Amino acid sequence: MGYLLVFLAGAGWGTGGIWINRMTALGASSFMTGFVGHFFAFPMLAIALLATRGSEGFQISRRGLIASMIMGIVTKGFFKMAYDTSIAVAGVSTAAVLLYTSPVFVAVMSRFVFKEHLAKHQFLALAMNLVGVFLMVTLGDISNLNIQPIGILLGLTAAFLHASNTIMAKFAGGSDDPLTMTFYMLLFSAITQSFVAQPWSAHNLALFASGEFLLFAFVNALVTGALANLLYLKGMSMGVEASKAPVLSSVEVVVATLSGVLLFSEAMNWIGIVGIVLMVLSIYLMNRPTKA
Repeated sequence: MGYLLVFLAGAGWGTGGIWINRMTALGASSFMTGFVGHFFAFPMLAIALLATRGSEGFQISRRGLIASMIMGIVTKGFFKMAYDTSIAVAGVSTAAVLLYTSPVFVAVMSRFVFKEHLAKHQFLALAMNLVGVFLMVTLGDISNLNIQPIGILLGLTAAFLHASNTIMAKFAGGSDDPLTMTFYMLLFSAITQSFVAQPWSAHNLALFASGEFLLFAFVNALVTGALANLLYLKGMSMGVEASKAPVLSSVEVVVATLSGVLLFSEAMNWIGIVGIVLMVLSIYLMNRPTKA
């Protein structure tokens, strides 16, 4: 069940492009779409906490609060800013390929932090995952990649922060209710991103007056903010190995790519299809039981 929840979290994050494209078309910056995704999510979680556990739902241990703060500020807030800037500098394709080097970072950190060992077929799954992302994003045309030192640095920084989120989620474990931890994590993330997004500016305040913008912002917050992060933390609290989680959640790229093709008529060729197949196979391989 834990592995399924992590997989569903990745699928939820993969729908983000649908809502972000709509908000961007209305004039929202990438920083603003990132901010509202978490800003509108934590009130939803607050209502859910009050409805299910009352005021006690907001109680959290010191360990859980520290983990939520680190994940919210660093692995969500700083990650979003690094990734968005990487997209602006190097382009979507390059940023996406660099971001999904995160399974390698997780595998290395899991080896030292949690003493997790990967079997041979799981190393193969990592390699297939990386190749699959590359083929799916570039469609076999490396001219789609924009090789700039600062863009590469920012992309790898985003990948490291994305990987660190998995490590922190595993570290937090079952110390607190995942719903409570998700609430505090997104609260700290929204506060962090607000300094860059500046929702109080005249342009952004005008967006809040648009019913269409609010609709897409709330749907994005519900699906990619509240539900996806809740499913991920809940899954990680159920014994999911940290080294496997990013490969499972990389279904995000598949969902994002397919939604782009089906809803926005984005390009796809047989090389991209091979990339999708490789990524699906990598998820299957990563979850094959290791022989004793």
